[in-house]
This record gives sequence, structure tokens and C-alpha cells, in this order.
Amino acid sequence: MQGLSTEEYIEQYDGLSGEWRVWETTGRLVAISFHVESAPSNQKPWLGTILVKAEERRQGIASAIMNHLSDEFKLNGQKALFAAVPFDEYEWSNFLTDCGFEQFKTEENKGETYLIMVRPLE
Repeated sequence: MQGLSTEEYIEQYDGLSGEWRVWETTGRLVAISFHVESAPSNQKPWLGTILVKAEERRQGIASAIMNHLSDEFKLNGQKALFAAVPFDEYEWSNFLTDCGFEQFKTEENKGETYLIMVRPLE
């Protein structure tokens, strides 16, 4: 979260009409996520973030969350889930690739280049 408190990180999503979710396994909080079902840019679902507790990482939790969200969007007739990461954040793009996302294109926003990724839902 690059020096931000959890509250400051979450505040970055204020104003977006999305949904925060808390994810648990065996009654323990393991992750939170944020997504929008219809982004203003393309009216498609977008993943905003997934935060998994450090001690719970590399256990398939993020992939399970991604699969759950993808199944929900597919049931609603969507064909893809989108995400964006700063172009130079290789770990993030590698993580999304591991979760079934593909590189789609790059976009400029406020002087920063973002890699737009898409996860086909068919």
C-alpha cells in the first residue's frame, strides 16, 4: 500500500460506485476486495483491488476470490473482467496473469501509464 494506512488506501475508492467485500476462511478474515459491476469507461466489471493478509498469501485465496467474482459476473451476462495496474508494477501484472488475466492495452491517465488487463469469462 506504499506508505498509506488502510483507511487512506480505502479512501482512494471514495466516489466510485463499487462494492467492498470481506473474505474469510474458517471464520478468519483473510482478504478484502473492491470491484465495480459497471465502470463508467466501458460499462464492464472492473477489479479495483484485492488485499490478502501477508501470512495468507500464496495459498490460492486471491485466485478463489477472482473465480467467485468471475462466476458472479458471468451469471449476469458479462464476458470479461477488467483490471488496471501501473505499467512498472511487474509483480501486480504477474499476479493478475497468474489469476487468468491477459494483457489488453496501455492507457495514459494523469501522466502515468497503466497496463489494462482483461480476464475472459467464457
